[in-house]
Amino acid sequence: MNRGLEGIRVIEVGGAFAMPLVGMLMGSWGAEVIHIEPPKRGDLQRYLLAGGMAGWARPHHVNYIWEHVDRNKKSLTVNLGSEEGQKIIHDLVAGGDVFLNNLRPYEMEKFNLGYQTLQAVNPRIIYANLTGYGLRGPDKNVGGYDSVAFWARSGVMDLMHEADIAPNISRPAYGDSITSQSLLAGVMAALFIRERSGVGQEVEVSLFQTATFALGTDISGCLISGEDSVRPSRRTMGNPIRNIYPTSDQRWIMLGMTNSQHYWPSFCQAVQQPHWEHNPRFATQEARAANAAELVKLIEEIFLTKAYGQWVDILNSNKLIWSPVQTPLEVVTDEQAVANDFFGEWDHPTYGPIKLLNNPIKLSKSPAENRCKAPELGEHTEQILTELGYSRRDIDQLRADGIV
Repeated sequence: MNRGLEGIRVIEVGGAFAMPLVGMLMGSWGAEVIHIEPPKRGDLQRYLLAGGMAGWARPHHVNYIWEHVDRNKKSLTVNLGSEEGQKIIHDLVAGGDVFLNNLRPYEMEKFNLGYQTLQAVNPRIIYANLTGYGLRGPDKNVGGYDSVAFWARSGVMDLMHEADIAPNISRPAYGDSITSQSLLAGVMAALFIRERSGVGQEVEVSLFQTATFALGTDISGCLISGEDSVRPSRRTMGNPIRNIYPTSDQRWIMLGMTNSQHYWPSFCQAVQQPHWEHNPRFATQEARAANAAELVKLIEEIFLTKAYGQWVDILNSNKLIWSPVQTPLEVVTDEQAVANDFFGEWDHPTYGPIKLLNNPIKLSKSPAENRCKAPELGEHTEQILTELGYSRRDIDQLRADGIV
């Protein structure tokens, strides 16, 4: 198998989800990823699931959060607050290719791990930094998880609810997962450029900016018009066949016919209302928008007359654009997801056969794979330090001093 990133060493400092997901993906293509953790306590992800994520998940004997984020890696415990610990990181960087981190500017300086410092150690290093709000400005040193920096501050949360109900709180690591792919793209671009120029560079990504890019149509409108974004209500949706409707068995159907005029005749046939097609109140996109409240109500009444399974057959037979609103449990058995290898079966050395999410980016000649389980705390500390030239006596002393 062609492991396209074999020979690339990645040093990863930090926790949470967004930044470490990049290392997990790079590891699936063969990179050596060394995940740095605090001695004794390790990363928070090791313990989140056992506590039920404060009500967002059920505890399980398989620590699937840790496996999702930190498989394909080695674990090295280092006390970054010590000079000896910082020297270990510098030694790794000297022979490394990518330094992934989610340190804020003051932490970069506090731990002697800023870009200028590490660039002096290794001019070819790709220094990839992910923060909540960016490296400049009044909030550069403010902590920001995806729920606040990605979801709330960007405007996404404000637009994702009806006006008369509270905004929805984001699902765990939702914005992290999107931002991780932005950081991955930056890292891979920088590695490619380094192959041409021989010089490394800094890659900067923030949760806040990635979210504003994800909300690009709305933010672009604000920049150009000076007006706030429009938040339509489901009950008055200007395009009633790009809207959500309930079925008689309390399921939901999302109609997605953005090009509504093209699909309008077929939709009228599907809902057994052929007279709607040429009704002047509904015949054009403009007419449907002008009479949206009436039409949405009529469509909803029709959808409530049949069960979800019946609508699946009707919508499919009329070749309409739609989707069921699925639960996550339904997604894992979705035939389309299974056919496209969204999930992989893996014989975990501790848990036995389990299923995991695969790398979502498919390379035809360098397929990703689950190379190893998420590591035990400090599992590779001795191996890595030995490779760096530390003697057994040195390692024992570092352990005794709490450095590793």
